[in-house]
Amino acid sequence: MAQLAAPSPRALLLLLLLLLPPPPFSVASKLNIPKVLLPFARSTRINFTLEASEGCYRWSSTRPEVASIEPADHDERQCSQKAVVQARSSQPTRLTSIIFAEDILTGQVLRCDAIVDIIHGIQIVSTTRELYLEDSPLKLKIQALDSEGNTFSTLAGLAFDWTIVKDTEADGFSDSHNALRILKFLESTYIPPSYISEMEKVAKQGDTVLVSGMKTGSSKLKARIQESVYKNVHPAEVRLLILENILLNPAYDIYLLVGTSLQYKVQKIRQGKITELMMPSDHYELQLQNNILGPEGDPARPVAKLDQATSTVTALQQGQINLVLGHKNILSVGCSLVQHSVPDVRRQIFHSLPHTRIKLSRLCPVV
Repeated sequence: MAQLAAPSPRALLLLLLLLLPPPPFSVASKLNIPKVLLPFARSTRINFTLEASEGCYRWSSTRPEVASIEPADHDERQCSQKAVVQARSSQPTRLTSIIFAEDILTGQVLRCDAIVDIIHGIQIVSTTRELYLEDSPLKLKIQALDSEGNTFSTLAGLAFDWTIVKDTEADGFSDSHNALRILKFLESTYIPPSYISEMEKVAKQGDTVLVSGMKTGSSKLKARIQESVYKNVHPAEVRLLILENILLNPAYDIYLLVGTSLQYKVQKIRQGKITELMMPSDHYELQLQNNILGPEGDPARPVAKLDQATSTVTALQQGQINLVLGHKNILSVGCSLVQHSVPDVRRQIFHSLPHTRIKLSRLCPVV
């Protein structure tokens, strides 16, 4: 019986390579930001943290007098995955330094441009311009721009003066500046950035604050930079509305047949309880607006009429009309009443806000 020839060394090597698992795919590390824009300041140092996705790096700056770089939490190998860029420029002009990070194992080099420039303007940004009594506070934050409209990456550590000023456009509210209160994060149940906590401990205000409503009305908040070099930068202002939690009941979609009526209730939430607000009221008023006739409507007659004494709407002819609940000194919002010729007791109330909450959001005084 013939014997099989022994496999050659080359064949064994190919077989071994086929049986071995493939090498792991190497993913290049990345920095969290390609360019960072830091504000010039004399009285404080503005920091920004650079972080690589993986690896351990030695960091350097081409112009440390403009923007220095210091490793964070470096180990015995004198390398770190994070580093803090600090604006150190002494000249009130736009300057740039290049930050390099070299991986001590792979030699991969990452780059970030650190730009230091003068603040040209500031503005206040938030998620809303409305506050409700006994509701969670609102966070306001300063956004700074350079002369070209670019947004600064951070204002951490820069001191601001936040003040509540009288709103001269708030008719009917002589003490409107008392409608708002600035809260410290230390007094709240919310976690601030670490630099804000440190600033509050020494009675300073940073680029972020909390405000809460004290009474209904309109109030204006102003913020300016404390740094003397920015004395000519215009303060940022924002007008906030402080409102009660008002419910219009019913506020779901309803139809009314011509000749039928529907009575409304105005309710408010106070200390977690819903109470009825007696109408007519000194502060709130129901109105019918935006009269839209049906195809065969009579222009000499309204679509519906409202009895202010009982808050009752009566359908007079086919069409659509808005039922608005407004504050006599602030604004008004509401829902719309639609009447069709469909032989059904359902008619629809279209409202601009979800569920049963009437959200007073348009500056529209009741006249």
